Amino acid sequence: MTKKVTVKIFLVFILAVVMFLACACDNTFLDVYTQLNEDYSGIRTVDLAVKTQYLQKGEIVLTDRESMYDKIIRAFPEGNIETYEAEGYTHFKSTVEFDDINFLQHVSIDNYSENPPERFYAKIEKKDYFFYSEYFFYDYIDMEIDPSLIESQGSSGDFSRTAALFGADDELLQITYQVKFPVKIIKSDADVIGENNIALWNIEFGDKQNIYIEGKKIKYLSYVLVSVLGLIGIFIIFLIFVLIFSRKRRIKKVNKPKQYSYDNYFKKDQYFSPLDDRDD
Repeated sequence: MTKKVTVKIFLVFILAVVMFLACACDNTFLDVYTQLNEDYSGIRTVDLAVKTQYLQKGEIVLTDRESMYDKIIRAFPEGNIETYEAEGYTHFKSTVEFDDINFLQHVSIDNYSENPPERFYAKIEKKDYFFYSEYFFYDYIDMEIDPSLIESQGSSGDFSRTAALFGADDELLQITYQVKFPVKIIKSDADVIGENNIALWNIEFGDKQNIYIEGKKIKYLSYVLVSVLGLIGIFIIFLIFVLIFSRKRRIKKVNKPKQYSYDNYFKKDQYFSPLDDRDD
C-alpha cells in the first residue's frame, strides 16, 4: 500500500522569524519544488531561507530553552531535513521521495486539513495515442490561514498576529511553487515556463492557487516504425512491378512470329536440286 505523504508548513517558524524584526527590509523565502517522473514518482522539497542574523537575534530574545533554530526544525515538514548557509541566509530544506504523486497531499500553510477531500491531493492523468502521449497534472497550494483557526485563538493569538503581519506587507514572505515536468509543457497556468520543462508560480500570503500543467511526449519510435514499414511497402511494390514487367517481356518474346529476310526468301525459290535437271 502506498504511503500518503503530507507536506506540512506550520506557522511557528515564520512567526518566530518575523515577529522580532518585522520592519526589516530583508525577506523570508519559501520555495516548494516538485520533480515529477513519467512513472508518477518523484521528489518534493520545501526550502525555507531565513536571514541568518534573525536566527542569531532570536537566540537572545527567546526566553524558553528551545532556540529558534530548533523551533524551525521541529515545525518543518517531514522528510530528510538538511540545513546550510548561503549569501547571508540559513536554508532549511526538507526532501520527500514519493512513488505515486496521486497520494501526495496539497501544500498548506496551516495544515488545517489533516484528512483533506479528494481534490486536495495532487493528481496526474495520462492519455496514450499511437504517435504521442498527453499528461495532465493538477495540484493545489493553500497559503491562507483558515478563518476558524484565527477565530479560535482570538485577536491576540499567533494565527491572528501572523495573518495581520503578512497581510499588511506581502513582501515579507515570498513564496514560489515549482514543478519540473517529465515531458514538454504545452499548456499551463504558471507565471513562468522556464528551461528543462520547469513551471513556476509566484504565490502571495493568503492565496489559494490551483495548479495545472498539460504536457506532450512524441513517440518517435512510432514514426520510425511507420517510416520503415513505408519503405518496405515501397520496395515490395517496386519488386512486384519489376516481376510483372519482366513476365510481359518474356511472353511477348515467345509469341513473336519467325521472320525471314527478303534475300533468304528468294534464294529459297531459286534453289534447284540436281535431280530436277536430270529429269529434264
